[in-house]
Amino acid sequence: MTHEHADHVHGVGLLSRRYNVPVYLSSGTLRGMRKPVEITGLLAGGESLQIGALDIDVVSVAHDALEPTQFVFSDGKRRFGVLTDLGSYCSNVLQRYQGLDALMIEANHCRDMLARGQYPVFLKQRVGCETGHLNNHQAASLVSELGWQDLQHLVLAHLSSKNNLPHLARQCFVDTLGCDPDWLQLADQDSGLDWRHIA
Repeated sequence: MTHEHADHVHGVGLLSRRYNVPVYLSSGTLRGMRKPVEITGLLAGGESLQIGALDIDVVSVAHDALEPTQFVFSDGKRRFGVLTDLGSYCSNVLQRYQGLDALMIEANHCRDMLARGQYPVFLKQRVGCETGHLNNHQAASLVSELGWQDLQHLVLAHLSSKNNLPHLARQCFVDTLGCDPDWLQLADQDSGLDWRHIA
């Protein structure tokens, strides 16, 4: 688990019990959970974890949670990064997410839509701050800094239904990266994303 916010923890206990799925999280995330779950182990940013043939790098991120983390998964040949729920990034994130074959990254909001939207001021400030969520431009800039040309898949995720539109997120990445708009993939919070193969 990445952090204790409700949209990330609902159903974890049920999923774990029903399908015998191991649960790993940081000690901060465990402390912040309202309903405790049975955990398999604790992890911290900078650590690595191995489950079967899968290596998992744990990366600390800037988000308004007690000890938020994100992950890079590898089978020794291919690397897939998941990077959502962060309001800013630093050299640690840039270093840990180098050499990926696929990346799922948050493009949470359009700055203008957030500014003009119906959220109360405190919530706009929370979403847009350094420990909130990446806006389209921040996310595209991060991918540009990482270097995207070797990515087989780039998936935009965690798009706000109130403060972003898929075509705005896509166009921002096209403008920043100069990539083909059809190459970008968008994960929808209701319907998800079809399976992707990483060669």
